[in-house]
Amino acid sequence: MGQQDKSKPFLPLAPGPPRIDSRQSTEEELHGLPSMQDSKAKGKLACSGPPSPCKACVGANVENDCHFDPSRDLRRKVAVKRTIQELSDVRDLLESLLSTVRLATPDKIGEVVGVIKSNGSMCDIAFAVGCPVTNFTDSASLSNASQLSNSEEGEQVLESPMGENFGAKARRPSEISVISTSPERDHHIEMPGATFDPYARVSLESLCNIPLYEVPAKPWTEVTNDDSLVSVLVSLYFTWDHPCAQFLDQGIFVEHMKSRDVESEFCTPLLVNSLLSMASAHCDSPHNYPHMENECFRGETFFAEAERLWKAQEGRPSLPNIQALLLMCSVLSCQGKANLGWLMLQQAVQLARDMDLLILPEAPNSKHMFKYDITPDMEHVRNITAWGISSLNGQMSMKLKKVATLSQPATKIDTGGDHDFDWIPYPRSNHITYTTKRAHLPEVRQGLAELTDIMLHIEKLRYDKELNSDFDLLMARAEVPYHQLQEWLVAWPSTSQIGIEPVSQILILRIKCVHVIMHLIELLVERDYQSSKTSQLQETWLAQVKEMAQCLRIHRQSYGIKHIPSQVADAVQGALRVLVHRLEDLGEAKQAFIELCRFGVAMGQRFKSTAETIQTIQSLSSRGSVMLPKQAIAILNDSE
Repeated sequence: MGQQDKSKPFLPLAPGPPRIDSRQSTEEELHGLPSMQDSKAKGKLACSGPPSPCKACVGANVENDCHFDPSRDLRRKVAVKRTIQELSDVRDLLESLLSTVRLATPDKIGEVVGVIKSNGSMCDIAFAVGCPVTNFTDSASLSNASQLSNSEEGEQVLESPMGENFGAKARRPSEISVISTSPERDHHIEMPGATFDPYARVSLESLCNIPLYEVPAKPWTEVTNDDSLVSVLVSLYFTWDHPCAQFLDQGIFVEHMKSRDVESEFCTPLLVNSLLSMASAHCDSPHNYPHMENECFRGETFFAEAERLWKAQEGRPSLPNIQALLLMCSVLSCQGKANLGWLMLQQAVQLARDMDLLILPEAPNSKHMFKYDITPDMEHVRNITAWGISSLNGQMSMKLKKVATLSQPATKIDTGGDHDFDWIPYPRSNHITYTTKRAHLPEVRQGLAELTDIMLHIEKLRYDKELNSDFDLLMARAEVPYHQLQEWLVAWPSTSQIGIEPVSQILILRIKCVHVIMHLIELLVERDYQSSKTSQLQETWLAQVKEMAQCLRIHRQSYGIKHIPSQVADAVQGALRVLVHRLEDLGEAKQAFIELCRFGVAMGQRFKSTAETIQTIQSLSSRGSVMLPKQAIAILNDSE
C-alpha cells in the first residue's frame, strides 16, 4: 500500500447528507439533494457528520460552516427512529383517547374536549387523557441529541444500568444498537417465540436510569458481575411484585444485601437469585434471555442458579430458604409450570412448620420445637413470611383446585406502620412528575390476610361432601364469604375514588378480591345442575369483570402496560378463558374483554402461562369458533 496522503481527509464509507449553504437553499437541497452549482463548486463533497463544521468540510477548507441534519442522513437511523417514535406516540394517544371517551365520566370527557378545542398541544392532550408513554419527540431534539452525543472525541466507557455488555464504548447514534425498531421491520431477524426486540435494549431512558436501590452483584450471584443490572432488578421487584406478595421485609433485606455478608440471617445467594429471577420479567436486559427466541424465559439463568443452590441446602430449614422457595414457586407459576410450583410451595410449607411459622389446626396449642433466640427484626420477618406463605398457599390452591394445606400462621398479622416505605413507579419512563407516596405495605398485608381467610373458607365449601348434592345449601353457605368479600371491597377505595396515578398495589389488591368473587361464582355455577341460579350468577360475574377492567384501565393510563405486577396474570387469564366463549352475550362487557386482551397480550410477552391463553384465543378466532370484536382482533394481531 502506498503512503497515505495526510493532507486529504478520509472519504466517508457511505454518502452523508449534503452540506447546506446558509446563504442559499435550492429546491433540491430542501429534498436532501445537492444542487448542480454546489456539486460542481465543491466536488460533490458530502458532510461527514457532526459536530459542525464536520471533518470533511474542514479538510476541504470550506469557508461557511456546514449545517448537518442527522435526520437527512441515509446512513443513520435517526430519521427512522423519529418516524417510529412519532407513530407509536400517536397510536398510544389514540388508544388512550378512545378509552377515555368510552369509559370516562362526562366531566372528564368534557375536560379532554376542552383541551382539544383550545388548540392544546399533543402533550397537553396526552396529559389530559392520562397517556403516560407519550413524549412526541420532534426532529430538532433528535438532531440536538445526535450532535451532543458525537461532540466528544475518542471512545468513552459508559456505565449502563441494563447490563455489563451494554455500552462498552460510547456509540454514535448511527449505530443500529441505539435505534429502537420492531422485529417485523427487520426481516432478517427470525423470532419463532414471543416478540423479541434485540434493538430495543439501549435507550436514553436506560442510560439515564438510576435504580432505587444500589446493591452489589457479588457475592450473591454467579450469573453476572454487573452491579447495575442487579440493582435494576432489585428495584423493579420491590416496586411491582413485592407489595402484593410480601415474603420478606424490604428494608432489612436491602440492608443485609448491601453488607455482602453471606452469613446473614436475612439474605443468602439462594434468596437473591430467586428474587432476581422473579424480577427479570420486568427487565429487557439480554442477561435475562438465555434463549434469544423467547422472552418468556427471562431470568432463567438466575432460576437455574437458585435451583442449584437449593439442592445444595439439602432441605435445611431457614427463613431465607423458605422465602426463596416462595419466589421460585411464583416464577414457575408464571412460566406455566404451576404444578411444579405447587410442589415447591409444599416444601416451603413443611419448612415453615418445622420452624414454627405455621401451626396445624388440629394442634393449635402444640409446643414450639424450633428453639433459638429471636431478635425483634427476626420476629417481624418471620411474621411477614408466615402470612406470605398462607396467602400464596390460598392462591395456588384456588388456581389449581387442589386441597389447601390448612395451616395457620403462628402469630397475628403484623401491621406496624413503622415498617412502611415510600412508593414511586420505577422506572419513571417519560414521566418526571410522579410524586412519592406511601406504599401502604402494612395495610396491604392486612388486606391480603383477610382475603386469604376468605379464600380458605371458599375452598372448604368446594371439598365439603355434604354440599356436593345440595345446591340450595351450598348457596346458603356461600352467602357468608360473598358478603365478606363485598364488605372488604367497601373498606377499600372504589375505582371512582382511586383516581389517576394511585399506588399500584391498591389497584392490584382490588383486582385480587374481584378475582376471588369470580372464583366463588364459578364454583356455584359448576354446581347449579338445574340452572336455577345460573343466569343471575353470570350477571354478577360480568359485573366483577367490568370492575377488573376498570382497575386495569386506571393502571394503564397511570403507568402503561410495560410493568405489570405478576399477581394480575391469574385474574386476567381466568377472565379471558370464560369471556371468549360468551362474547355474543356480553353487550357492554365487550369493552372489558378488549381491555383484558390488551393486558393479556402485554403479559404474554413476559409470562408463558398468559401467552398460552392468548394463543388459545387466537386459535379459536382463526378457526371461526368465536367472533371477536374488531379492536380485540387488532390487539391480538399486533402480538404476532
